[in-house]
Amino acid sequence: MGWYEALKDAIKAADQLRNAELKQKLAEVQVECAKLAEDNALLRQELIEMREKMQVHQDMEFHNNVYWRRMADGNSEGPYCPKCLDGERKAARMTERNDDYYWRCPVCSKAIEKPGPGFRRSIRAKTDFDPFSG
Repeated sequence: MGWYEALKDAIKAADQLRNAELKQKLAEVQVECAKLAEDNALLRQELIEMREKMQVHQDMEFHNNVYWRRMADGNSEGPYCPKCLDGERKAARMTERNDDYYWRCPVCSKAIEKPGPGFRRSIRAKTDFDPFSG
């Protein structure tokens, strides 16, 4: 039996005893228990969100001044903005254009220069890029 059912039974017993003061006090306890249950649900949701953020951060590796997410299959995904991930703990995927030598964050507008000319050629040629090699 949960707290809610026990409280309902106590209110029913107080009603049978015709004790108005006891019934009032039990109703107040019932309201407070409902508030606690709501707080508990909010805290559980916050805990889930924090665990997800922590997992995202644990999956990240820092290379070439940006973060890359190591996927379960061994591939990498990214780049992700270091300012957003380190500061706000949010994984913001950076954008890139073929005619630009920078990764740009659409969230905080941070621009990070892509490394070396060899890297730039591989991006333009759309070959597979592994940020963790060499």
